[in-house]
Amino acid sequence: MSMEAVQAVIGRAVTDAEFRQKLIDNAREACKGYDLTDDEINSLEALDANSLQSFAGTLDSRISKSGGKGFL
Repeated sequence: MSMEAVQAVIGRAVTDAEFRQKLIDNAREACKGYDLTDDEINSLEALDANSLQSFAGTLDSRISKSGGKGFL
């Protein structure tokens, strides 16, 4: 299991609105290039999009790639 890769994907998803939307739309495609197992990708596909976007919205704009532009 590659916990570091899962953490990297989630971290990127909460700080990068464009990547977050790609993950929500098609996690398998968005995660290409990350060393993830099928089970890990399945888990990422099951993430609740609203919760992910809500959490991302609580982050300080200085650490968000969207720069405070809000949700997608």
